[in-house]
Amino acid sequence: MIRSVGTLRYSPEIRPGSTTRRDGGSTRWWLIVDADPELGRYLRHLYTIYHRRTRLLQAPLWGVHLSVIRGEQPTDSGAWGQYDGEAVEFDYDPVARETDGYVWCPAECDTILDLRERLGLAREPSPPLHLTIGNARYLR
Repeated sequence: MIRSVGTLRYSPEIRPGSTTRRDGGSTRWWLIVDADPELGRYLRHLYTIYHRRTRLLQAPLWGVHLSVIRGEQPTDSGAWGQYDGEAVEFDYDPVARETDGYVWCPAECDTILDLRERLGLAREPSPPLHLTIGNARYLR
């Protein structure tokens, strides 16, 4: 595992002023950790090289990020947004995996799991914590 740092972002906007996703859903109860864009570019490059330059990836819509909460309304919503903009350290495995065109790396972060519990959510998210580095689903 490799250590990195990111920034907590609650109800992330897709475009300035908009929290509506491609499928029409909302990002109201979403929490992500923004990671370094250069880390995403590097990991996508490694993925492309591993696949002998036969696979292309585009950056995720929110850039490289950890998905912490994905539409789960917390039971303690009064604490929602309390740590917005704060830095958090996380560990990730640089060997990328792919699910339905989304490419990600497993991640670990007790701080994030503790935050989920404080919000009244299950400690472990489903799917498990992961660093989204790119996708091939929407390439044209």
